[in-house]
Amino acid sequence: MNDSSGSDDLPSGEADLLIERDETYQHDRYGLVEVSDIWKGVHEVDSARNMNQKNTIIVRFSAEEKGETVDEITDTLNEFLEAIE
Repeated sequence: MNDSSGSDDLPSGEADLLIERDETYQHDRYGLVEVSDIWKGVHEVDSARNMNQKNTIIVRFSAEEKGETVDEITDTLNEFLEAIE
């Protein structure tokens, strides 16, 4: 058995789902959303996968509610992945 502690190896399952900045996704709660930022700890990144990493990855996105754009909505990467699957 391999010890994966401290590794950035991707786990099975939703690991193939890549989230990218400026892309749109169908969100369970908000409908069509556009990812505006992805943060790993305090660093902004261009994309993220559901990884087993020490730093929390935060996804910030915008959506339309009642015809108006709502931005600054945030989820952890895992919450966002669950909502778009």
